[in-house]
Amino acid sequence: LQHWGIETLTHLAAILAKHFADSRIALASYVCYPHSLRAVERIPELQRISMMKNLLAPYEQRPWAQTNWILVRLWRGCGFGYRYTRLPHLLKTKPEDANLPSLQKPCPSTLLQRHMADLLRSDREMAPSFLNSVLNQLNWAFSEFIGMIQEIQQAAERLERNFVDSRQLKVCATCFDLSVSLLRVLEMTVTLAPEIFLDWSRPSSELLLRRLAQLLNQVLNRVTAERNLFDRVVNLRLPGLESVDHYPILVAVTGILVRLLVDTDFQGAERATAVLLADPCFQLRSIQYLLGNTEPLVLGMASASADKKHFSLQSYTDYISQEELAKVEQMLGHLSEESKQAAASTLPTSEEDLCPICYAHPISAVFKPCSHKSCKACINQHLMNNKDCFFCKATITGVDDYMKPATS
Repeated sequence: LQHWGIETLTHLAAILAKHFADSRIALASYVCYPHSLRAVERIPELQRISMMKNLLAPYEQRPWAQTNWILVRLWRGCGFGYRYTRLPHLLKTKPEDANLPSLQKPCPSTLLQRHMADLLRSDREMAPSFLNSVLNQLNWAFSEFIGMIQEIQQAAERLERNFVDSRQLKVCATCFDLSVSLLRVLEMTVTLAPEIFLDWSRPSSELLLRRLAQLLNQVLNRVTAERNLFDRVVNLRLPGLESVDHYPILVAVTGILVRLLVDTDFQGAERATAVLLADPCFQLRSIQYLLGNTEPLVLGMASASADKKHFSLQSYTDYISQEELAKVEQMLGHLSEESKQAAASTLPTSEEDLCPICYAHPISAVFKPCSHKSCKACINQHLMNNKDCFFCKATITGVDDYMKPATS
């Protein structure tokens, strides 16, 4: 590519940008190399904006994995702990082909990122449509990954350990890699246009934030649980699952949380904190895990835990800057304090005031037009896939905050 003329590269970039959705067109590889990416940046502005608009179309019913990969390449080098060429645990192994697009040094495009931010801010229908599709695919990819590692673990526990099919391992690793790349696109969006999640005057922003918080908590809980399934499968180090490790997925989640809770204004951080803590799946222990602050669950586990080297972002000084670590420490301190205050202010609730779906949270939402009620966590999760009321099956057209009338 370096020997090609600038005009030739730019002309080719214009063709790729226009027809990237065609499976025969390799825009995904083209944006991996600095010279060819700069050629994409040199095409006429209207063409660049049109290309980004096409990239931000909803992921359903199209080859979304390639689109997501392109967006990730435009971001890689800017995200939290995302300046690496190879994952930390793979440094001692020799790559099959160092010229692969995935092994090129990060070369992000701030110009194309700016186009993306402008489009998401200006088109109030595009942002929720795109982000809901990303969240849907993340939910699918991570759920598939968890289901597969359960099968792999069960097979590995049998005497005939070669029972694990190599094709199954490859699909499992692909689902993991897709989960990580989808999380990076969410980090990219939260960084470039945080108001899409935090400005609740925008349609769907509160629901998007609640959906995001729910998925982040689910990923964290699955990956950080003590002696969990993820740990066991990672420690097997099976051929085909080389990319599956704590680092890539935990730094991606951390990047999103830091953007929402630290790198934002007071009101935005306050809203993000409230939504994160209100989610039934939130566990402070999962956040503490990021810095290696794990505690044995029972006294009998103390010696076993002492022998185990716990994951900690602090161990990756070649990958994570001191500034980034300081932000994680700030986030942990903030969530620890807010969790204590939330627990102290929670008054005992009578059974009739509890959500009739989960019986874990007070009733806080009333549905339109039927006026049935639940907690916000339950109705938000329900509305991801269903618009009918839990109770009367009427179509829900809106959800309002509910406050119990004061008794005299």
